[in-house]
Amino acid sequence: MAAMFEPYQGQQRYFLIKNMQSNRSEVGLNKKIMRLLALLISAIGFFAISLPSEGQTTKKHSLDDLIAIAINSNPEILAARDQAKAVGEQLSAARAIPNPEFEGVRGQQKSRADNSRIGSTSSWSVTQPLDMPYTRIPRVNAAEAQLQASDAMRIAKEFEIISKVKNRYYDYMRRQEELKAANEDMELTRQIRDRIQLRYQVGETAKFELIRAETDFLNVKMVAQASQSRLNQSKSQLRQAVGPQLPANFEIAIAPFKEIEFPPLPILVEEIRNQNPELTRAKAELASAESKLSLEKNSRLPKLALKAQQSNEPDFRDRSYGVVLTVPIWDWRIGQVREAAANVSRAKNMLNYESQNIFCARYIGGSFSHLAWDWRSIFQYAEAFQGNRRSQNAQDSFSFGGWDSSGRGFLEAYERGQVRTIDQAP
Repeated sequence: MAAMFEPYQGQQRYFLIKNMQSNRSEVGLNKKIMRLLALLISAIGFFAISLPSEGQTTKKHSLDDLIAIAINSNPEILAARDQAKAVGEQLSAARAIPNPEFEGVRGQQKSRADNSRIGSTSSWSVTQPLDMPYTRIPRVNAAEAQLQASDAMRIAKEFEIISKVKNRYYDYMRRQEELKAANEDMELTRQIRDRIQLRYQVGETAKFELIRAETDFLNVKMVAQASQSRLNQSKSQLRQAVGPQLPANFEIAIAPFKEIEFPPLPILVEEIRNQNPELTRAKAELASAESKLSLEKNSRLPKLALKAQQSNEPDFRDRSYGVVLTVPIWDWRIGQVREAAANVSRAKNMLNYESQNIFCARYIGGSFSHLAWDWRSIFQYAEAFQGNRRSQNAQDSFSFGGWDSSGRGFLEAYERGQVRTIDQAP
């Protein structure tokens, strides 16, 4: 009986081992599937976080936003601020009081007769240089004037960057409108080409008209591509003017044109006299140069220092107090004085140059009025250009509506579009 059941028991063990192996393989497969699902879910979550949603839109920067970013991140403005801080530290150095000088000496005292040692000796001294008023006052005045000049340079750099940002901003707006007009002209010529091609296919026009339409469409397409290139260049220049914190894929908010109300000429001149950073810088540099000249001249005067010393010997102790006087016998600082005088003359000439550029009667009567007139002319030209665009669109629509009766309405509308495109080109 045992021999009869042995094959059956062996077969049971075989199937049992097979089932265990299959269960293990299924468990391993399930673990692999779970790992793959986990990796897939994490990857989907990462891309869902990184990719913008449908409702999310890119922030459009206004002109005020661009100016704020430029003031806080433009490298030239940051460098000017660091320069102003460095000059401020120079003012702190100019106001500093000289440090005292300490001196200590120790030795031995011996007899001349038998060279025997009698005892030890020591001495010390303290010297305090005096910061004389005739050198301290011009030195501090020169540092303060230099700080004012540095602040004026910083303000001038900020005004320059703000002006550059405004120019780039409006140039970018202009390039956008040019590209929009070029795309409209390209769409117009494409419609003309398609309809002339249809007329050619049905035999209503000659092939010359089709070739002409194809050529004109290619020309307008090249103009649109050039407008796109100029737009990209203008966008890059705007980002360069603002600073590296502005993202490369930024968008701007279109601002309407606003006419500037110019104040009366005397008020404008008085504001320039009090607020112009170039004049402020020139005046501060002149004051600094004059203070440095006074400093170099006063440096030839004697310098004083207070001194106290004590000597300790085996038999007695000496204490003495006095004054150290530096007498300018050999060095009269002739080269330094002449250099300072030349700097004063240069600062005066630069101040006269800036004043002449701003307060000259011809300049005031001519340039400011000319600038105001130019601004009004540009503003009126922009309004006239917008009105011309509306009238041209209305005429184009009328031409398209009358094409069936005239037969050449598309070509006439195209020619007007070509003339308009040429007028818009810089």
